[in-house]
Amino acid sequence: MIRPKRVTGKISRINVLGLGEVLEEDSKSALEIPFSLPNEIVDYVKDDDGKANNVKVKVESPYRKQPSCPQFQKCGGCSLQHASKNFVTEWKESVVAHALREKDLYPHFRATYVTPERSRRRAVFSGCRTKRGATVGFKSYRSNNIVPIQGCIILDKKILEFSAGMEKITSLGCTRSTTIKIHVSTSENGLDVCVSNGKPLNKELQTKLTKIAIEHDLARLSWEDELIVLLKPPIQKVGELKILPPAKFFMQACKEAEKVMVEEVGEVLKNENNVIDLFSGFGTFALPLSRTKKIFAVEKSSEMLTALELVQRKTPTLKFIRTSRRNLHKNPVTADELFEIEGAVVNPPRSGAYSQCSELAKSGIKRIAIVSCNPLTFARDAEVLIKGFYNLDWIKIIDQFRWSHHIELIAKFSRKF
Repeated sequence: MIRPKRVTGKISRINVLGLGEVLEEDSKSALEIPFSLPNEIVDYVKDDDGKANNVKVKVESPYRKQPSCPQFQKCGGCSLQHASKNFVTEWKESVVAHALREKDLYPHFRATYVTPERSRRRAVFSGCRTKRGATVGFKSYRSNNIVPIQGCIILDKKILEFSAGMEKITSLGCTRSTTIKIHVSTSENGLDVCVSNGKPLNKELQTKLTKIAIEHDLARLSWEDELIVLLKPPIQKVGELKILPPAKFFMQACKEAEKVMVEEVGEVLKNENNVIDLFSGFGTFALPLSRTKKIFAVEKSSEMLTALELVQRKTPTLKFIRTSRRNLHKNPVTADELFEIEGAVVNPPRSGAYSQCSELAKSGIKRIAIVSCNPLTFARDAEVLIKGFYNLDWIKIIDQFRWSHHIELIAKFSRKF
């Protein structure tokens, strides 16, 4: 048997996925080396698929630190726990800056906000049945293997404590050949849990799931689109306002990050009275802004808008909020419809808001705040606004997905004339 040849290389950079790269002999292609840092010397074995395995770091970077999580390198959730906080912060800023340089944009960066450990208030877990019972956790790197979450330093403690409950749900509701998804969010009254890809629901399964919900003091447990049990309203708070979201909903991953985002968006739009909230969700920005401004909230999900409208009806101190259910990718709010709007907040999914930004660029809106989770689509959309006579005043990175390659940012645009 021929022993695999070990190769030595130098990490040239960290790519946008948070993976180190070694330049191949042709100096054009790059080999990804996970859990490495720039200028480190590593040796490895190349497998038949051309991927690096059995990586050993021979010369370490001064930015390398000891990871805190016992599951690091097993779990695929974090790729940068081996790097110092300063390195990760500067690297994330460089990723955004590079994407913007490609569009010939060189904005001012405000100080990055980094969320604290154990602040993740929502997550999606994978669950599968095993011979011994069930395994629940995150998928491992480059694999469908599921790694348990014990010791995780990202998740809120209340979510970690529910791991045994998720295993029970998986044992009951998952077949041997499928993997279920368990969506877990913290709320003011306990955990809000929604399961997808499980067995078809019947009376026996529903009864057993209800017992689990009671045992673990859940606020709500849903199975696909079916409500299993509602023990307490799974209230979410935006400031002092209380929202009852639908079973499937989006909110910012960390409460602390959301607070900073709301403050920054409020600063951008402080002098505007008529504001449109595009991709509004259940009102993360619309509700705080509506205390002093008239809001037009536009969102694709009717369930999210219903939750927003319910808060408005119960809170007479809020200013007028008008809502519209609309797919902004296919049917953006046009420049003509934006005639009386003075300010806008745009919080699109990873695909960005190209169609909507094309209309904003033709409008007379004075100031725009964009909240983005994708530097590449943000750079594309920013270029559209710049060509429409807007200035990109500043960018602030919100590192709410710590130790991962994911980047969240807020940007302020103002019209030149």
